[in-house]
Amino acid sequence: MKKYYLIFLVLFTAVLLFTSCGKKDETPAGSQNVNLIYKFEKGNKFRYKLTTILNTDESIKADSLMQVKSNQNDTYIVDFEVLDVDTDKIAELNATITSMNISVDNNGQQLSFDPSKTPSKEEEQNFWQYAIQYNIPFRARINRYGEVIEVSRLEKMIDKLVSLQPQQQTVTPEQKVKISRDLAEQIVRPFTQLIFRQLPQKTLGKDSTWEKNYTSQMAVFKTNNTATYKVEDFIKLNDDNAVKVSINLSSIPEGENKGEQNGVKYNFEDPKLSGNGSIIFNIDKGLLAKSETQTTVELVANLESKNTLQKTVKSVRRDLSTNKNIVELLPL
Repeated sequence: MKKYYLIFLVLFTAVLLFTSCGKKDETPAGSQNVNLIYKFEKGNKFRYKLTTILNTDESIKADSLMQVKSNQNDTYIVDFEVLDVDTDKIAELNATITSMNISVDNNGQQLSFDPSKTPSKEEEQNFWQYAIQYNIPFRARINRYGEVIEVSRLEKMIDKLVSLQPQQQTVTPEQKVKISRDLAEQIVRPFTQLIFRQLPQKTLGKDSTWEKNYTSQMAVFKTNNTATYKVEDFIKLNDDNAVKVSINLSSIPEGENKGEQNGVKYNFEDPKLSGNGSIIFNIDKGLLAKSETQTTVELVANLESKNTLQKTVKSVRRDLSTNKNIVELLPL
């Protein structure tokens, strides 16, 4: 199930990027100067649909070509309720994944998971990282600029995880603390941040730009990434004022691309990382209306090793992955 876990870990670029949205409810609204903020108020309820699509193509070319292609399409409906807003405008939200559908095609092998259809324990064990989240509320603290500061109340998820172990196990308080921390930082908080896009703490007008810099690790490389944001236009979204922002990603790799490990010599080509997209933010409601993001990563490695007859074997490994995320605000 390693590939299915990847969807939660390959989020570092998706959290930052956004792709073009439909135009059926959009009209130009002229130039403005605004500060984009989430307008959380106690008692507010809202619902989002999140779709994630991950395509991977792995190939090894030597005397022959071996190729593995996989596709994973996940759809979630998440309900939120604002429980409180403190003096620093940090909101505490109750969040519940009320619908979930996971569809996997791994080189022609079809797998799916829909927890609403009463799956068997074996199915839940195979898709444990999804099963433990379905219909189990958790808390998220989010500031007015969309940063997910903390997620908590994960005890019921941990209990569900323990119940899915092949053999009944006793978990110590110390182990629960570690599981809770890992669950929060590796799965629940990145998932939640996909829905709440981080906004700049500055006044924006048409053609305003800003950047976010971050690093990521890909194989032997450390990549220095820059996401560049630009206000394309102020628009009308039905009767509300909204802003449309485009984003593009650039990347510069660093690191030694040659080496040897376990008797295998490798020579990596520079990785190719790209991304683009857009976001529509409803200024009046203070909520993300829709966004799409797409990132593409390509890695190519030239490999050299010895076979059992001590003959040199050369091969080329190519890994190509595309990750797309779509977030939509739904009516209640």
